[in-house]
Amino acid sequence: MHTVKVEFKKISKSKRDEQLDLINLLLGSWRMNGQVLGRAFPIAEKKQSYCVFVQTPDEDSLHKNYNNKYVRKNLLKLEGLCSSPAIEVLGVDPESSPVCRCDSKIFLMLYTTYLSLESPLRCGDCFGIIPLYNIPKTYDDEYYNIICWVSDYQSCDHLQMNCTVGERFALNQLSKIDSPLTKSGLSVCNSIEKVTKIKTYYYLYKGTGKSYDTEISRRCPSCDGDWFMNNPAHDAFDFMCKKCGLMSKVALTA
Repeated sequence: MHTVKVEFKKISKSKRDEQLDLINLLLGSWRMNGQVLGRAFPIAEKKQSYCVFVQTPDEDSLHKNYNNKYVRKNLLKLEGLCSSPAIEVLGVDPESSPVCRCDSKIFLMLYTTYLSLESPLRCGDCFGIIPLYNIPKTYDDEYYNIICWVSDYQSCDHLQMNCTVGERFALNQLSKIDSPLTKSGLSVCNSIEKVTKIKTYYYLYKGTGKSYDTEISRRCPSCDGDWFMNNPAHDAFDFMCKKCGLMSKVALTA
């Protein structure tokens, strides 16, 4: 993940509100196309320009080759009001995960947490991050369904981590196979699998367990099959059901 400064030089000295509205529209279309991450985009107004600070999956994420129809449309709208965006890559986020560089992938994973700003799509081979724009579009020339699921998942993860308001509701959404959140996530996995032709697994959260022995004897919550692995995938995921496309971890025990 990289931190990037995007500068828009003012062409028109008037129409300030229109300039800002169009810049925000562009940022939103970059986000839904997987080119920028998160939802907060600090803007600094200078005398002759606006500077926006964003985080991107990779160094070249804002290259025009990745633009979709909505990004191109909003860039055109900015013409005459602001210059084309000047992009300066400030550096790598030192706490981010590496981007996947694998030529081929055995499987993919849909996985995020309340702390993550990165793409929720992971390579099953290297566990590296896969920028969404590196797979075919999953919803109307963008990735709306994936990004909406991420927002819902992280909202629930925040609630269960805070342990105050809505904790039980959030845990049920994260861990139950028949919860609306899980159903939405599995639908997203199906859409990814459909466009990539690569098996895509959904990470099913498990908060706490009675004991380690009880945990490793857990059956797949969807098909009741044996899904425990003696050799955890990426030293983290202890369960994997190839039939149902589910992965999980051994829960913490008292």
